[in-house]
Amino acid sequence: MLEFYHKYHLKNFKKKSEKLLDEILKIFQEEDIYLEETDTLEISSKYKEFLEPELFTKLNELYFTLRKNEAKKHPLLRKYLPELKRQPKSELLFADFFSGAGGLSQGLINAGFSPAFVNDNYLDALETYYFNHDLTLDRFFYGDISELVNNIDEYVHFFKNVKIIAGGPPCQGFSTANRQNFEIDSESQEKRFIEDKRNILYKQFVKLLGFIKPEFFIMENVRGMRKVENQIEEDIKDVMDEDYFFNPLVLDAQYFGVPQSRKRYILIGGKNFLSTEQIKTGVLKNMEKENKYKLQDALFGLPKIETNPIKLSSDYESEKNGYNVRKISLEQNEFLRDINNNKEIEYLWNHRSRYNNENDLEIFRRLPEGGNSLDDSIQDILVYKNRKHIFRDKYFKLIRNEVSKTITSHMQYDCHMYIHPEQCRGISPREAARIQTFPDDYIFRGSLNSWYKQIGNAVPVKLAEVIAKEIKHYI
Repeated sequence: MLEFYHKYHLKNFKKKSEKLLDEILKIFQEEDIYLEETDTLEISSKYKEFLEPELFTKLNELYFTLRKNEAKKHPLLRKYLPELKRQPKSELLFADFFSGAGGLSQGLINAGFSPAFVNDNYLDALETYYFNHDLTLDRFFYGDISELVNNIDEYVHFFKNVKIIAGGPPCQGFSTANRQNFEIDSESQEKRFIEDKRNILYKQFVKLLGFIKPEFFIMENVRGMRKVENQIEEDIKDVMDEDYFFNPLVLDAQYFGVPQSRKRYILIGGKNFLSTEQIKTGVLKNMEKENKYKLQDALFGLPKIETNPIKLSSDYESEKNGYNVRKISLEQNEFLRDINNNKEIEYLWNHRSRYNNENDLEIFRRLPEGGNSLDDSIQDILVYKNRKHIFRDKYFKLIRNEVSKTITSHMQYDCHMYIHPEQCRGISPREAARIQTFPDDYIFRGSLNSWYKQIGNAVPVKLAEVIAKEIKHYI
């Protein structure tokens, strides 16, 4: 991870390195590994310029100890070794733009594909992606996709043999709530995008399709995008020198093994008409008539925690409010064996709660499962009582034997809409990640609020996997 911090966090390189040292030393303590001295150089000498001698020495000893203890064989410690990053060699390559933390990518990987190039402009999410995969750092592009498009000649070699382009352009301009961003075409009477800055990123994604010309692409977005899908197809055809065929789908994740109601627009495009039709048929055949898993399946087996007792201390961790990481063997049910691919996982990450004031805690206690801000049980203490018609979902307690409501990035501000059905708190990032079907060994980097944002913005892994497996049949 030092190489990632040196490239993207140079101003905060010292602080990031200190945190990394503390993190790995905690794992050493759990594994009964002791830091060993060495005269060999285990990390890059260029780091000396940005680190105090004592810290540089400690980090150098840390990496010496990692390698001496064969960290490459340890399912967790191996994630910290830069030498295990690899150039992609698979014949089933994909590129992911607006990748976020990697939900769509992880679904593709589960189906047998390998990433060749990754882009996002949210650095914590890119760090999460880098940490959890073995792709070399040169194949990550941090920044605005427009910069990539404008300098495509410098990167085009990374896209050789890429079979699938995946991405979810930011969706603010496409939301049905933003009606002012559409207009009616005078001739066709169809809705079209108004060219505003929120649609620019979508246009850049289309340009990349024109440069790369993959066999297939997957574009994920809000349902409102379907209202202008004819224009999307026109825009894509304009940049291609060959025919592409399109199949739009609106899928609810709860019918694909995800314990969450989440309806999204998925546009699958390909060079072969018959293949795209068969992919659509195959995806729909995988759709269950009823949701297989419920919220309680995702919450199963996690240690009970309470809210953070210390205000304005979001980094605080304890037995009471949970830890960033702890070694613990957790029981797994059918759902967890499914998302974890039957792996035994010895470490629990990101299971930690935030601070809540006493008024919030009393609301959490009183609300019944399924209760929201209109519930009679909290009217005498509800701060937003005079505006409850606006803040109906300001508070909502999840129902254990139903699927979760849609997980969103709003969790980065508070989890009042995601109150745990049994414990007096909002759901933890790990619980939210399970609801999004990330495996338990998928580790989110950054701050607590950043974990929530990354998870809320992700595509459910299992939904992406179903789509990827169908596409794979035709490559």
